[in-house]
Amino acid sequence: MGILENLAEARKVYFNRIQPKSIISEIIPNYYSESFPINNQLLDKLHEFVNYNPIYFKKTNVFVNNIEFTSCEGDVNTFYLNAKKYDTSYQPFYPTWILSALLICERLRLDDMKCKEIIDIGSGDGRIPFCGALLGLSSIGLELDDSLTQLQRQISESTKVPFEIINADGSDYDFSNQELSRPCFIISALPEMGEMFVENIIKRINERRIESFVIIFLASSVKRRFSNDMSHFGWGKIMEKNNLKIYDSLNLPTHWTNENADETIYLFTKQG
Repeated sequence: MGILENLAEARKVYFNRIQPKSIISEIIPNYYSESFPINNQLLDKLHEFVNYNPIYFKKTNVFVNNIEFTSCEGDVNTFYLNAKKYDTSYQPFYPTWILSALLICERLRLDDMKCKEIIDIGSGDGRIPFCGALLGLSSIGLELDDSLTQLQRQISESTKVPFEIINADGSDYDFSNQELSRPCFIISALPEMGEMFVENIIKRINERRIESFVIIFLASSVKRRFSNDMSHFGWGKIMEKNNLKIYDSLNLPTHWTNENADETIYLFTKQG
C-alpha cells in the first residue's frame, strides 16, 4: 500500500483501538518507516508545530500497526467561538491533520502540478502554509480571524519556519498585491457554507489574470443536507461556470471527518 492507504488504515486503527476523546485528535509518525517514508527532519518539524501550538494539550506515544506515533489531542472551541463575530466567516476552525497538510503540499510540488506558491484561504493556525514552506514553496496564510493570525505568527517564529501571514477577508482580498506565477489557492470552506465566498475568490483570481493556477476544494462523500448542488461533491456548478476541471484528488484525514468512515476529499482543479 502507498502512504495514503497506510494513513487511512492507521486512522481507523487509531480511533477504534486508542479511542481518543478530544475534538482535535491526530497522529504523527515519530520516525521514518517504509509505510510512512517521510524523512526525520520533516517529521521533527511536524512535531515542533504541535509542540508550539496551544490548541494541543495532550501528547502520548502510541503504536499503530507496529509503527510508533505521537497521538496529539486538543481543542479549538476558543477559536470557534471567536470566529462567530465575523459576518464573512463561512467555515469554523476544524483543521486538516498536520500530516495531511504535508501530503497536500508534497503533491503540489510534483512535475504535473509544479506549483510555486500556496495561498491558503482560511488558513486557521497556518498548518498548510507551514508545510508548504518546509517543502520550499512560497506560502501565504490568509486568515480573517486576528487571533488565528497571531497564532500563526507565534508558531512561525517559534519553529523558525517563515511564511507570509495576512489578516484579511479572502473573499475581498486583492491578489494583485502578490507576485504569483503558478499559484495554488486552497479554499477552506464546504459547498453549502461557502458558495458565494468561493465565487468572490475566483472573481478576484480572474481579475489578476493569472495564466496557470490550481484551486483545491474540500469535499466529502457524505451528502450535505443544505447543498444546492450534488455534482462533484457540491462544487459542480461553480466548476462548470468557471471552466474548472478536476485534475486529481486526495483522500486525507481532517478533524471534521474524524468520526466518519471516509476521509475528507481534496479536489485539485485547473482551468481548461
